[in-house]
Amino acid sequence: MFLFKIKREINDIKRLREIARVISKYGLGYLIVKFNLQKYAAKHVPAETLRNEPLSVRVRKILEELGPTFIKLGQMLSLRPDIMPPEYCKEFEKLQDNVPPVEFSLIKEVLEREFKKPLGKVFKDFPETPLASASLSQVYKVTLGNKEAIVKVLKPDVEKIVRADIEILAYLANHIDKNFPESRLYDPKGLIEQFKGYILNELNFNNEIVNIDTFRHNFLHDKTVYTPVIYDKLCTNRVMVIEYIEGIKLRDVQKLKKEGLDTGKIAQSLIACVLKQVFIDGFFHGDPHPGNIFVLLDGKIAFIDFGVIGRIDDVTRFGYAHVFAAAASNDVDMLMKVLKDSGGVGYYINEVRLRLSLSQLLDKYYGVTVENFNMNDFLTDLTKILHEHKVHIPADNILLFKALGMLESEARMLDPEINFTPHIQSVAEEIIKDEYSVERVAKKIRLIASDIFGLIQNLPKDIFTIINELKQGKLKIGFEHLNLEDLVAMLDTISNRLSFSLIISALIVGSSYLTQSTSSSFLGPVHRLGVLGFAVSGALGLWIIFKILRSRRF
Repeated sequence: MFLFKIKREINDIKRLREIARVISKYGLGYLIVKFNLQKYAAKHVPAETLRNEPLSVRVRKILEELGPTFIKLGQMLSLRPDIMPPEYCKEFEKLQDNVPPVEFSLIKEVLEREFKKPLGKVFKDFPETPLASASLSQVYKVTLGNKEAIVKVLKPDVEKIVRADIEILAYLANHIDKNFPESRLYDPKGLIEQFKGYILNELNFNNEIVNIDTFRHNFLHDKTVYTPVIYDKLCTNRVMVIEYIEGIKLRDVQKLKKEGLDTGKIAQSLIACVLKQVFIDGFFHGDPHPGNIFVLLDGKIAFIDFGVIGRIDDVTRFGYAHVFAAAASNDVDMLMKVLKDSGGVGYYINEVRLRLSLSQLLDKYYGVTVENFNMNDFLTDLTKILHEHKVHIPADNILLFKALGMLESEARMLDPEINFTPHIQSVAEEIIKDEYSVERVAKKIRLIASDIFGLIQNLPKDIFTIINELKQGKLKIGFEHLNLEDLVAMLDTISNRLSFSLIISALIVGSSYLTQSTSSSFLGPVHRLGVLGFAVSGALGLWIIFKILRSRRF
């Protein structure tokens, strides 16, 4: 039964066997049993060195060995300290996209298929050796006229591999949700659905192109930020051609100083740039580590790799402005209100304990001088508390925490004397002032008045419709059952067993009559059919007893 079911839900059984093999190899064979995948896993005794490694390390190595989809899954989970223990988040941050490159002949096929012409007619000289090889794509440096450009190419068959892996992950998430009720707090099915959108988004380069264009528009009049040029005519959903940024990496502070650049001024520009992205635009680079930020020789800052972008709305921006205001004023009530308004505090959370933990956090940072206040430490401590109390944090908000944490460390790398806190407090105060400005309040009043007017306008008609349907007996009330899937499955099992029991009983009764008969049929003496009936009913009875004993439910 299970074999037929899994074949319906998963097409790539070979890939499932590979996943089961790798899991067993790293000493996590008990997961194979939990997921009922014993038929697909060969017996494998892990080496003693693997047994001695921490579980988080072994899980990270499993993800690495399973390839692109699982590497991306680990990278996404590293951004979710609200559902993953800190040691796993830290370990998953080590997952890198550096993988052996695909043969050039295969990449050439992809390029020529996308361009619909020979590669030599598009680029005068295309190198066979890639500049970099990631899990989903390869990057080449080429010359376009008198300029240098980057060609990013999706690897062949990677979409097919990713979709097969997502299918398996969706099946496993469904199994976890169904058989481990405690996991529903973290919504495994929703998590995989979110991951599906995340990775499929990366498989279409048009999305990254839109991100770059949006970023360019947001900083169109900012003379401290440079956005790379996109060569649109050469771009498809599998190939992206973009300007090569000739600059100095942000982490190379000595080289920046050697070129005569003012690192203190660069730090100020970087802070202003990221805070504008987060708190003004609500559209920010989701992975602003030093390797993704360059400084041009004229002092401008240039971001690269726009595959991961965070978005927050006005309500969230206003909420986080209050978070920083609460930290400055030691206002735990304000912090609790922000968390409740965000929908992160569910019915299962002990609000008294959460309030106490938040109060202790604010006490720790209240009164700390601006010079000694560390934004990264504050956000890390806040995230840890939210994880411990199972407060749900949207993925984009985690990206926000990461971006702000990186911003502070990068700014201090450029200028150890810089004070980051006044900048963010100033922005937070401006957002709060703007929220209560005459224009904003007037806009809110207009929206509320419009909603009230619409309600009053439609109320008589709605009441008349309800009364009319009630008179005609057509009024229907819909109910949605929550978490009753287990009950339905149990009732289904009970009805199946009851049906089998009735069939067995009928076979026994019928066979009893047949064994007493002395007549014959074209199959031979009738009493032999009675004996056969007893044998069949006995086998079915033993099978039911075995199933009941195996399920341990009597």
